[in-house]
Amino acid sequence: MRYAIISDIHGNLPALQRVLVALDEEDVDCYLCLGDVVGYGASPNECCQRVRQSDAICVRGNHDAAVVQPRKEDWFNPEARACLLWTRQQLTPQNRQWLASLNSTAQIDDVLLCHGSIPDPDYYITTPQGAVFSFEAMATSLAFFGHTHYAEWYAYDGTEQLPSQHSHPDGGICRLEEGYQYLINPGAVGQPRDGNPQASFAVYDDERREVAIRRIDYDIPAAQQKMFAAGLPQSMALRLSLGI
Repeated sequence: MRYAIISDIHGNLPALQRVLVALDEEDVDCYLCLGDVVGYGASPNECCQRVRQSDAICVRGNHDAAVVQPRKEDWFNPEARACLLWTRQQLTPQNRQWLASLNSTAQIDDVLLCHGSIPDPDYYITTPQGAVFSFEAMATSLAFFGHTHYAEWYAYDGTEQLPSQHSHPDGGICRLEEGYQYLINPGAVGQPRDGNPQASFAVYDDERREVAIRRIDYDIPAAQQKMFAAGLPQSMALRLSLGI
C-alpha cells in the first residue's frame, strides 16, 4: 500500500490542488489527513470538499475544532482568531457537520494519526523531550502528526535515551528500521513554517518501509490574492512567501 499524508491545508486551495496533482502521479492507494483543513486561508469550503472527495481518513485539527466549537477561538492570537471567525461564517452546513464529526486520533492498519500529539491534539511536538509523551502512548511503530508546520521526524528505540530528531525542510526519506518507533510530520500543505514556502506532503510505502517527504512549488500569489480579496489579515497572506 502507498499512503498519501497531508496536513495543515488551512484553506489554501492553490496549494492543495497542486499537492493533489502531484499525489495523482505518485499512484497512492489511500489518503490520510492530519487535520487543520481550514483556518487562515480563503477557501475553506473548497478544501473541505477536496479532502472529502478523496475519501481521506482524517483527524480533527485545532483550527477545525475552533470553527465548530464556540469560544474555542479565544485560545488563538488576534489574527488567527479573525481568520477563524471569518471561516465560521463561510462554512456550509455540510462542511461544518463533517468537521464536527472528526475524531482527534485514527488508526489504519498499523499506522496511527493525530494532529498535535497522541495524548493532546493541541500540543506542539517540537523537541525530543516533547515527543516522548506520544511515544509512550503509541501502540504502533509508526504515527503521523502535524500542527507545527515543520517537515521532520523523530525516531525512538525505547531506551532511556531521548528520541532523535531529524528536520527535513527540503524533503527527505525516512527508512523505517526494526526496533524503532517513528513520529513523522509531513509538513504543511497550506502554510509551511520551516523556512521553505513550498507545499509539503509525504508518501508512505508500507512494502518498502519508507516515508518520503516531498516539497513542491505552487501558485503562492494566487493564494495570497484570495486572502486579500476576502479581507483576511494581510500578515497571514504575506508569510506564505517566506515559509514562516
